[in-house]
Amino acid sequence: MIGFETIGNATLTAFDDGKSILSTDPWIDGHPYFGSWGHKYRIPKEQVNNIKNAQYIWLSHGHPDHIDGKSFHYFEGSTLLIPDHYGDRIFNYFSKKYECIKVKSNTWMQLSQNIRIKSYADWFQDASLLVEILGKDIIFNQNDGNSMGWGKTIRNSLKGYQNRFLLKAVAYGDADMINIYDADGKFVRPQAANKPDIPRQYKRLMKKWDCNLAIPFSAEHKYVRDDAIHMNKYLSHLFEDHKPFKNEAGELLPVYLRWDSEKSTYITIEVEENDSEIITADSIGDNRSDELDAKDKLDLERYFKTFAKLPKQFGVIGFRVGNKDFEVKLSNKKPQILFEAPRKSLMSSVRNEIFDDMLIGNFMKTTLVGVQSLYPHFTPYVGKYGDNGLARSESELQAYFDYYKMNSADYWRDMMMFKTEQIVREFVSPGSSLYAVGKIIKQSLK
Repeated sequence: MIGFETIGNATLTAFDDGKSILSTDPWIDGHPYFGSWGHKYRIPKEQVNNIKNAQYIWLSHGHPDHIDGKSFHYFEGSTLLIPDHYGDRIFNYFSKKYECIKVKSNTWMQLSQNIRIKSYADWFQDASLLVEILGKDIIFNQNDGNSMGWGKTIRNSLKGYQNRFLLKAVAYGDADMINIYDADGKFVRPQAANKPDIPRQYKRLMKKWDCNLAIPFSAEHKYVRDDAIHMNKYLSHLFEDHKPFKNEAGELLPVYLRWDSEKSTYITIEVEENDSEIITADSIGDNRSDELDAKDKLDLERYFKTFAKLPKQFGVIGFRVGNKDFEVKLSNKKPQILFEAPRKSLMSSVRNEIFDDMLIGNFMKTTLVGVQSLYPHFTPYVGKYGDNGLARSESELQAYFDYYKMNSADYWRDMMMFKTEQIVREFVSPGSSLYAVGKIIKQSLK
């Protein structure tokens, strides 16, 4: 069999002559984001074995639903393919134990007789992947990213293939910090509560990328941690909201399938829903009564004061831990961000430089004072450029963006669109109708 299959959250496995050649972003066993996420559906044993037997494992970015630490014991015999992100944090970490290849962006790499790939690292510390099979099928694995800096180049690379697949996360938008409150203690209704029309988004995206086929991707999870379960109301339903369709835009295929590239046919992969599991915060050591000690406070100070951009926008980053407050004073600016979280996960995220995991886990309560959003001045500079890209000081950030200017073919065009979106996020409430209208306009321009 020559072709591919999709399974799990963001896993594409490609086959040549019946052998597993490539598997992407394999999350099999763990509970990412400090126990907050779990699989809504079980991965069948056959598909687990196909992932384990893959000769190559491609890793898009550092989030734990794409790089799951508890799954990596399966891949000691595989070669890891790692995009050429600035800072090389992922490559440097895994190359100590695994055979790794840093994949140069926008360059074909032959993996087998009938399969080759082209990877694209972007300035948001994500990456996209093209997988060509038999010279006639092309799979555009965009996972949950946006291919920043590579839009036109990727579109041109997709031209001329018989079957052009788009694998892209299209959901309501819970996979970011949405557990947000305003200065009056009122919950800010997230954009995900509006439940955007998912089929309509796929139609637009297939037209944008000129793909005649699409497969729902990188959107399979549920909240299983007891202090985040209430966020399940903002999840899209993988099968109900992603029903296959066929029209002038193209065809949306089933979520999980095996595609035969020789015959251009597919069969669906049946999955069973996972039992209703609940992970208590206490069971993983996140006791909400635990208080910060002197070393914790010093580490919080050191960590947040390394981000050169934060004092220019925020006066205080505050923490409520164990019902006691602690503040990191950054400047005399009025805007503040206040985080309420358990001590263990908070300090683990700071000491391991993975603060984005706290935001995406959505068990931490975030209060915004004098600011509309964590974008564009907090999340990108802390979670993306800082922790993942290792760029925190002004000089490091300059070098960071200089790298992507030189190594992203469509940097300036895509950056202009990105900056426009960030301005809207900064000044318009995410739950407002104006925000929704702006998002529709932005999508129409892509």
